[in-house]
Amino acid sequence: MPRILFIGIDFYAYIKEIRAAFERLGYDSDFHPIESTDFWSKSAKKFLPGPYQKRLDAYHARIIEESAATQYDIVLFIQVHHVSHANMQRLREVQPQARFVLYNWDSLTTHDYRPYERFFDRVLTFDPDDAQSAGVTYLPLFAIPAFYAVDRSRPKDIDLYFVGAIGSLARFEALEKLHAFCEQQGLVTHFHLKCSPAVRLMLKRKGKSLPGITGASLPFEKIIDLIERSRGTFDFANHAQSGYTMRLIENMAAGVKVVTEKKRIATEDFYRNDRFLVIEDHDLSAVPEFLAKPITSQLDVERFSVDNWARQLLAPAGETQ
Repeated sequence: MPRILFIGIDFYAYIKEIRAAFERLGYDSDFHPIESTDFWSKSAKKFLPGPYQKRLDAYHARIIEESAATQYDIVLFIQVHHVSHANMQRLREVQPQARFVLYNWDSLTTHDYRPYERFFDRVLTFDPDDAQSAGVTYLPLFAIPAFYAVDRSRPKDIDLYFVGAIGSLARFEALEKLHAFCEQQGLVTHFHLKCSPAVRLMLKRKGKSLPGITGASLPFEKIIDLIERSRGTFDFANHAQSGYTMRLIENMAAGVKVVTEKKRIATEDFYRNDRFLVIEDHDLSAVPEFLAKPITSQLDVERFSVDNWARQLLAPAGETQ
């Protein structure tokens, strides 16, 4: 069985599902988190960046030397900016037979991966504008099986829900406007707004508040519960990007309507006006009618499955599977 050395962000349940998709495609994989996300690591990264990076470099070096005992067919990174160039060079030396693949889950405005391109045989990104400007391959994000298996027959007691981290004031203010509009229109909302202590302090100083502000992540089963109970979701990216969020694709797969500020979606071949509502300048006036209209259009959402994503990700450059 071909083997993958997989290094990336340990992001909720997604790594487990990605590895399961690799296995269904006939690949065995060994996964290593690219960095720890525990409290000590987050604190050290912020307040002791020098010692933190030294410790992280040593951790990556151990992974690389231990990997030398196995001949991998593919070395896959999801994000790479945490890794030093020296460690990347060493990894290429100990895995000379492997095909190196990089997938970028963030836009260039968040992390510039272009200095690392020389270490990879294939580079892909979720962001179509970045793909064009950097000359790399565009591959949108995916939905895992649980979103295809939701119970669509459950009664809908929520009109719009939003689950996400508040990393920018713009995102919070967009949600403020949405909440005020829905209150005025008698639409039921449910927000789960994860905020760091620094963001919560910033909001408090500005006198801003919304229902659902918390420091905790929402368990996966609770997200599925919200999807099954909701007519629609609100999509507003945390960062400047042209790539579609995981939220948009997951809700599309689950048959939930999406209210989004992404104008690009109206040009996509999967766009349906009974599934997506594009808003401009926070004009929410069309939301009530959009939510009231049932979905009647047909759409092949399987193209956004994690299996299809994995198949395209692992294909050699120039091949489409």
